[in-house]
Amino acid sequence: MKNKLLFIFITITIFSCDKTTPELVYNKHILPSKNKVIQRIAFGSGCKQNLYQGFWGKISEEKPDLWIWGGDNIYSDTEDRNILKLNYSTLKKNSFYQNFIKTIPVIGIWDDHDYGARDSGNEYILKEESKEEFMNFFDIPQSSAIRNHKGIYTSYELGESNKKIKFFMLDNRTFKTELTLDNEHENWYIPDSTGTVLGQEQWLWLENEIKNSDAKINIFVSGIQIIPDEHIFEKWGNFPNERKRFIDLLKSSKVKNPIILSGDRHFAEFSKIDFDDNLKVIEFTSSGMTHNYKGVEEKNIHRVGQLFDGKNFGVLEINWTDENSVVIDLIIYDINGEFISKLKY
Repeated sequence: MKNKLLFIFITITIFSCDKTTPELVYNKHILPSKNKVIQRIAFGSGCKQNLYQGFWGKISEEKPDLWIWGGDNIYSDTEDRNILKLNYSTLKKNSFYQNFIKTIPVIGIWDDHDYGARDSGNEYILKEESKEEFMNFFDIPQSSAIRNHKGIYTSYELGESNKKIKFFMLDNRTFKTELTLDNEHENWYIPDSTGTVLGQEQWLWLENEIKNSDAKINIFVSGIQIIPDEHIFEKWGNFPNERKRFIDLLKSSKVKNPIILSGDRHFAEFSKIDFDDNLKVIEFTSSGMTHNYKGVEEKNIHRVGQLFDGKNFGVLEINWTDENSVVIDLIIYDINGEFISKLKY
């Protein structure tokens, strides 16, 4: 009888440790007040929904004003919408994530594994259904303009006067030309000089958004890397004219303090291109919240500092020094909240 009672007790204890809750919190896509001066932004990517999610508490301790998903927010390579819906639900119901979004606003983009197929683009047959599940995960209102065009690209402005930040959320899936496998060389894909990453509709939108930006900081969020061009995997460099067009656009527009946030690679690193003494663009890659590319070694002539191959997330610490200047610290943390490295913009 004692053994039987002990067995019942253990069963109940295990059940009570389940990291889900039936009472869901919805982010409602609520941003900070439009005039709120943003001082800390956290971001990350590469999160397998069925793995341990306890790190959300560590990210909360950094007290970010905003969290940005950089893609691969879940892993759901499928042609079944119900599976996609279930996998989003698994993360959204997780108690650690639920506690996180109670107090911290969330925005984001997708990459390939939450879009629905590895390295896929315009050819993916469920792209419209995938967009709907993405919208549902982020609780984006039916009235939002993002629902009225193809893809998930959009922009946000936060702050006021000389303390304004503009976020350009890029969709590198819906319009992207299908990749061509390279079976003769080390690279995975044959460079495509006529294909597109963003598609003409999104390019016209982006050019107009940059032209009309008076923000002090301009942050571009891309699921795949833009600046690094030497690794063999998916990147903007697979479409060299698209990569050049983007970099040339930043240079010619002289947009203030351009920063790219990217994911995908299962490690963290900083990359930089200097246009001249007064203009540069930095890319901050943070990827691998639940899994990482341990022991990776990759060439990157644009890398600043050392690559970090552990599970990680990123923080942008913004110091509005006065009305005319700003100092931005880009910080890599491991997933336990330990400081790894920093780059000053």
